[in-house]
Amino acid sequence: VFVHPYEGPKTALGTASVGLEFMDQVAQAGDTLDAVIVATGGGGLSAGVACAVKQLRPQTAVYVVEPEGADSMARSFAAGSPQAIDAVRTIADSLGAPRCEPYSFALNRRFVDAVVLVDDDQIRQAMRLLFRVAKLVVEPAGAAALAALMFPLRATLEGRTVGLIVCGANTDPQTYCAQLQP
Repeated sequence: VFVHPYEGPKTALGTASVGLEFMDQVAQAGDTLDAVIVATGGGGLSAGVACAVKQLRPQTAVYVVEPEGADSMARSFAAGSPQAIDAVRTIADSLGAPRCEPYSFALNRRFVDAVVLVDDDQIRQAMRLLFRVAKLVVEPAGAAALAALMFPLRATLEGRTVGLIVCGANTDPQTYCAQLQP
């Protein structure tokens, strides 16, 4: 069975399990979230996470973050229909889907409160903070949600309880160090 990396009901159902488990763990800890931030490329992970979060706790805001150099979801939200980008221009290349697809776009449009953009320098700062504070070595896509919290969403979410999905591909020491350089 072929499962598309970011499009279709099977993908959304699989990624919804991330949102379900995330919200379940928060509830088991006796807490609730005011917001969840998740990075997106083609929209598959964000579609499933947003759908699960909103089904379980509709008042929790869901923010989707993209790098400025791979902003197909932001373009799609602005246009009201799936859009493509001509090239990926970001260090967070695993978020560089060439276009939004209809199914994932529709779910994101329905359940996501806003799409925000971060630049590569903001992503680098988030990568450094994740390493320094949490001892996590993440590739740029994994730091995008924190970059959104640190920069465009900082004032909006200050003083609130926020969950971050830190998700990305693998990295190696040489690539990681190179990505941290401006």
